[in-house]
Amino acid sequence: MGKRKLARAPSTKEKRETKSKWTMWAIIGVLVVVVGALIAMVVLQGGGRAAPAKAAVAQTGQPAPNFTLRLLNGQSVTLSSLKGKAVLVNFWASG
Repeated sequence: MGKRKLARAPSTKEKRETKSKWTMWAIIGVLVVVVGALIAMVVLQGGGRAAPAKAAVAQTGQPAPNFTLRLLNGQSVTLSSLKGKAVLVNFWASG
């Protein structure tokens, strides 16, 4: 059998190069995550859909614009039909 050579300890220069490569990849990874988060924010806020031309805009201090929602059982309810009652509106996004 042949003789085995012992592995030598990495030099200071090699350690610095390894650390430098790791740092570079860490920075690239962070940049990818940040850019991805920014793109996700833009897509989610914009929704990729244009608002209907006749949509009323809610304004602070004014009554909410009337709208109609379809319930899970197929019936519809309008906001104006609930006048005088407490209403909690929770919009869920689905696609």
